[in-house]
Amino acid sequence: MRMSGILSSYTLRPSLSLVGIALLLAVPGLAQLPPPLVMQSFPTGQKPLGVDAVSFGRTVWAVVANSGENSVSLFQLKQSPSNFNFAIVTSSTLIPGIPSPYGVIACNPLSDSSLFIVTSPSANSISIVDAEAGKVTATIRVGSLPYSAACSEAGVIVSNYGDNSLSVVDPNSFTVTRTIPNVPGSRALRGVLGRESIVTNVWVAGTDANVLTIINPITMGVVTSIPVRGPTFLRATFQSGDRLVSVGRPQDNSIVSFSATRLTVGATISGIPTPQDFVDRGGLGQFVTTGLGNSIARIAGTTTTFIPDIPGAAGLTGGIFSSSDLISPPVANFVLATSPDSNRVFLFQAQPSSPPRQFGAANGASFATLQIAPGLLASIFATTGVSQNFSATSLPLPKTLGGVTLRFGGTLTFDTNAAKWNYSPVGSLEAALLFVGPNQINFQLPPGISPGDSVPAQLTKPDGTTLLTTLRITAAAPGIFTVLQNGIGQAAVLNENNSQNFGTNPAKRGSVIQIYATGAGETDPPLLPGEAAPASGIPLFLTRAQPTVTMGGIAARVLFSGMAPGFVGLWQINAEVPASVVPGSAVSLVVSAGGVSSNTVTIAVE
Repeated sequence: MRMSGILSSYTLRPSLSLVGIALLLAVPGLAQLPPPLVMQSFPTGQKPLGVDAVSFGRTVWAVVANSGENSVSLFQLKQSPSNFNFAIVTSSTLIPGIPSPYGVIACNPLSDSSLFIVTSPSANSISIVDAEAGKVTATIRVGSLPYSAACSEAGVIVSNYGDNSLSVVDPNSFTVTRTIPNVPGSRALRGVLGRESIVTNVWVAGTDANVLTIINPITMGVVTSIPVRGPTFLRATFQSGDRLVSVGRPQDNSIVSFSATRLTVGATISGIPTPQDFVDRGGLGQFVTTGLGNSIARIAGTTTTFIPDIPGAAGLTGGIFSSSDLISPPVANFVLATSPDSNRVFLFQAQPSSPPRQFGAANGASFATLQIAPGLLASIFATTGVSQNFSATSLPLPKTLGGVTLRFGGTLTFDTNAAKWNYSPVGSLEAALLFVGPNQINFQLPPGISPGDSVPAQLTKPDGTTLLTTLRITAAAPGIFTVLQNGIGQAAVLNENNSQNFGTNPAKRGSVIQIYATGAGETDPPLLPGEAAPASGIPLFLTRAQPTVTMGGIAARVLFSGMAPGFVGLWQINAEVPASVVPGSAVSLVVSAGGVSSNTVTIAVE
């Protein structure tokens, strides 16, 4: 069981295929089962009702109407620096001077998209709030009891519930430019739908008149009226190639959709108790405040679930961060809901399915990255925090080199408050290190680590900072070493006379060759991390996984499978060259174990 010096200096080279990042974007309507939610809440003013939000790159402004006091709350949300597909609240401001605010609408069509319209039915006025400046820029008297408003190219459209009229407000001159009578008024939080990219008309939900009024935004004349029992919210959506307007019908405990172009009735969602407000967030699902109880209905495909513990849930809005200032980042898709009975705002986001893959591991022989196995010799390519190379000089191999350590196992938990993954080393094992350089670590995956599809791993740098990932660990992951140490071509194999196999020194058919690989998995008896098999060969450390070997596509008889004496993590397989193999200088060689096949390499056979 002796080997020559062809593997006495173990060096791993980077694999060009190691780094790969896939960005998965949720597509509205595709997912029947939405992702699990993370729910957070934060305090606002008294009796919050209306809410809306608008994004500026990696910042979102949200305005909340505190109906129990003369104020609105301005919240700033940003993407978490540690997890770009998670939003965190970074600041809040209370802006006074708005009489009993009710509804809130972000006015994106206006020249300054950080402007919000806040209705004050008790004062017969609306206020324009500049979120970026953090102040009220104007208060404008309109008709009687203005509950709902919307923005359009014609200006701000305000539904006056008290006198059944519409006021058209110029947001630049802060004046009412037109009043349209005989339009049944809305008392909903979001009872007016202005002209948007997918809806060309203005819609008004006449709450007590049981009617939807459709208005031409140019002439401001009535296009048609559609009878609907007690309509509340109006929301524009785009589904299955059609432009839709979703309307809440509390008296029927349902939501009905209308084609925005044909003005015809579409699908109806039943079983939603007294729907009050609505937002569609694609991959997160559709959210509806129910008006009764302390819950929000969440709709995904044909499935409706209820999110409990939202006292008096009222207003809803959704948001997503734009990516204009980033290079293909993930995005944070979220929903905000007001809770007037708890004086709080609730933030809903998708629970991250896995931590960020901040590094990967490659098989030290084959450079495969799909799976690794206990006892495997492997490489990590990542910024390690060291400025020079460090190599192990003794056995057993050290667990720290240059201040760098690697742990495998333990647990990862997501901290919703800090929007980051936290690693616990309890139950983990430290890896034995062969080499640490500025951008590469050669190591042995600890024997004894339990296989799994998402095993946590942590790389700790000399300054104490860490990188996290999860890896797929299988019982075996064969990789055959090659002479050029790149995973392809001539295998690191010894002929029966212990000479190196190559084109001009082929193995004879019927002879026994020694194949050197890694990734055998656990051994009997077990080896400790970084421990070499005895150089004397006594005792032999045999592999639990029994490998199969093919040469030239023909099964070869395996005589021995164990750890190479005197080496760490090096797997030696003695196999007989089949008599029927077709001779040549590049005969294929493959080792399989535990259902996993190695890289395909070559040997010379005569």
